[in-house]
Amino acid sequence: MATKAKADTAVNPTEEKDVKPAAEKAVKAKAEKPAKEAPAKAKAEKVEKVEKPAKATKAAAEKAEKAEKPAKEKIAKVAVKAEAEVAEKPAAKKAAPKAKAEAAEKTEDKPAAKKAAPKAKAEVAETVEEKPKKAAAKPKAETAEKPAAKAAEKAEKAEKAEKPAKEATEKPAAKPATKADAKAKAPTLKLTITDMQGEKAGTHTLDEAVFGIAPNIHVMHEVCRAQMAARRAGTHDTKTRGEVAGGGKKPFRQKGTGRARQGTIRAPQYKGGGVVFGPHPRSYAFKVNGKEVKLAMRSALSAKQAEGVLHVVKDFAFEKPSTKEAIKFLETLEITGRVTIVMTDVDPNAFLSFRNIPRVRAIDVCDANTYDFIDNKALVFTKTALERIEEVLQ
Repeated sequence: MATKAKADTAVNPTEEKDVKPAAEKAVKAKAEKPAKEAPAKAKAEKVEKVEKPAKATKAAAEKAEKAEKPAKEKIAKVAVKAEAEVAEKPAAKKAAPKAKAEAAEKTEDKPAAKKAAPKAKAEVAETVEEKPKKAAAKPKAETAEKPAAKAAEKAEKAEKAEKPAKEATEKPAAKPATKADAKAKAPTLKLTITDMQGEKAGTHTLDEAVFGIAPNIHVMHEVCRAQMAARRAGTHDTKTRGEVAGGGKKPFRQKGTGRARQGTIRAPQYKGGGVVFGPHPRSYAFKVNGKEVKLAMRSALSAKQAEGVLHVVKDFAFEKPSTKEAIKFLETLEITGRVTIVMTDVDPNAFLSFRNIPRVRAIDVCDANTYDFIDNKALVFTKTALERIEEVLQ
């Protein structure tokens, strides 16, 4: 048995020569297979790399087209609406009553629009919250959708901008306010006119430009100061050393006495000598513009009217000068303290009747001034004097 096994395991030398080249060929074929397959794989990879961006661009283009479709439709609708509005403008002018009715309906619909406003805000907030999620998920799709979103926003803005124009065309244009309208709206100032017995004799509407302005205190002060300064005589005078009598002789010799040299005993340091820098006659008046004078008088009259101490009398019917009748008249008006009465020169008896009463100043309307209007507790005008004042100060 052992001999048979050895005989089986033994191989002929001819068979060994045939097996070796076959094994070598198999090894070579295995080594050459990957080398042949490598260029084919490289080519396939290159083709895939080239085709990938093309596929991505195609997908992005398809998405952009889908996103732009609603925006294009909206733009087309807006264009159609604009054309329809342009065509409707002439008809809208003819149908003005209908437009008014529509405006009334719009005003009624406003509360509903206000109620729907919170819902619209919530929807806008939801869209704002969804945008970052979409941006994180699909950045390329978002970049493609941006132009479409911008176009939609522009269309909405155009619609909003056209709404006020529509309303303006539907509503009639408001007329500009005139001076007459302003005067009609402004409250009128009225004063009751009394007679000598204190009874009502009518009413007088005051000019607001004279009796209804805001008092300018600075101008009133400046004008009153000018009036008081102009009243000063300015006759004060002092004598200088050259005007004092005497002192023509030198009191003592120039040298040798040990005293200070002197030339006259009427020098300022001597008793009875001249005055240095003393007052001399001059005018204290200073100029005030005419417009300031009128403004001060209007301010004083407006202040008196606002205080309620302005009185108007129809006229003074004095048969002869009588201080008693003048005092009775002031008592009927319940006026106490300093009083300024402004009248015309038509009735001299009235002037003579009031001038002898203490703390009563009677002046002619031509002499009326700011100081006399202010320096009193009551101001009385005759009707003719009041009309003259209004005529001058307008």
